[in-house]
Amino acid sequence: MQFGLSGCGGGFESGDTASCLSFAALAEQLGFDALWINEEHFQGLSGGKGRLCLSPVVLAAAFAARTVRIRIGFSVLLLPLHQPLRLAEELATLDVLSGGRLNFGVSRGGNPGYSKAYGVDPSKGREAFEASLSFMLQCWTERETRIDNGSYSVEPKPVQRPHPPIFIGTYNEDTARWAGRAGHRLIQHGIQSLPNVRRVMKAYASAGGSVSDVPVGRFVYVSESDASAKRELAPVILDLTDRLRRVGVPTRSGTLSEADLDPERFYEEMVIAGSPDTCVEKLAALRHALGTEYVNCLSSFFGFLPADRLRASLHLFGTEVIPRMSDSKIDEQDCCCGLHGDRGDNPAGQSMRIDKKQKGVEHR
Repeated sequence: MQFGLSGCGGGFESGDTASCLSFAALAEQLGFDALWINEEHFQGLSGGKGRLCLSPVVLAAAFAARTVRIRIGFSVLLLPLHQPLRLAEELATLDVLSGGRLNFGVSRGGNPGYSKAYGVDPSKGREAFEASLSFMLQCWTERETRIDNGSYSVEPKPVQRPHPPIFIGTYNEDTARWAGRAGHRLIQHGIQSLPNVRRVMKAYASAGGSVSDVPVGRFVYVSESDASAKRELAPVILDLTDRLRRVGVPTRSGTLSEADLDPERFYEEMVIAGSPDTCVEKLAALRHALGTEYVNCLSSFFGFLPADRLRASLHLFGTEVIPRMSDSKIDEQDCCCGLHGDRGDNPAGQSMRIDKKQKGVEHR
C-alpha cells in the first residue's frame, strides 16, 4: 500500500507555519509516499484552535525544496478559482523544480462562499472546469497552444510526460464516471462516509477506472495503545465534529450527515486510530472493503491535534505501520473492489462513547 498525508498544510496544520517544512522532511524520512495539500480560503484559528491554511502552490514549492523523493500533490485545487494559463505555467514549473514529483489533484469545487468571493458563476462550474482542464493539458502536451487569435508555446513543459497524473476530486457519481472515461484518476476526501466513498468508487469503476489507484482519505492517529488513542483523541473529535457542523458539511451532498457527526459514531466510522497493531488491522479492512491500495492520512484532524501528538503519531505510523503494509497487496479477484458486499462502515468494530461534557471516554 501507499500512504500520503493530506490537509491544507499537507497534513501538518497542527504545527505553526515554521514547523511545516520540518514536518515535510520528517514525513519523507518516515517513508510516506506523498504530501497532499488542500486549497482552502478564509480559514483561521478560533480560540487558539484550528488550522491556518497557506497558499497551496506556494506551500507545495516549499515542500519540494525541502524534500527529494516524496511526491507533492493537491487534494485538491479548485480549478474555477484559477486562471488556467497561469496555473499551467506554475504547476509545470513546480514539476520541473521538483524533478517530476507533482500530482495534480483538482475539482470544480462546490463552496458557494468561495465562488461568490472569487466572482465565479457556479451555474457554469462543470463546463468551465472541463474546458479549463482541457486547456491546461494542451499547454503541457502540445508544442503550441491556440490562445485567442494566436499560437503560443506555453513554457515550461512538465518533466512528467505527457503530463503529471490528474486526480479528480468529486462527491458526484456522474463526475466520477466522466473521470473514468477520460482516463483520469480519482481522489476521495476524508469527510465522506464509507458508503459515499463506495458509491463514488463504484461509479468510477463502472467507467473503466482503477479503484486500486484511488487515494482514499481517512482521519488517522496511532498511539501506544487503543486506550491511549481514544483518550488522546476524545477532545480532538469533539472540536472537529463541532467545526464540521458549523461550516455546513452536512448540507453538502455526498459527504456526511448530521448523524455521522455524532462524536461516538464519527470515531467509529471515520477514524482509523489505536495501537500500531489495531491501525494495521483497520487499514487492511479498509483496503478489503474498497479495493484501494492508497490511503491519505488526514493526520492533523484539521489542526485540532496538538503538534507533539501529531509528531508522535507520524513516527509510530512510519516505523510500525508502513513497513507492515507496504509490501502487501490485495488480490483483486478476491476483492472485486470491495463493492460486492457491505462489511459495515466500521471495519475494525471498535466502540467508543465520548462524554460531551467531560470530554472523556467511556469504553463498552
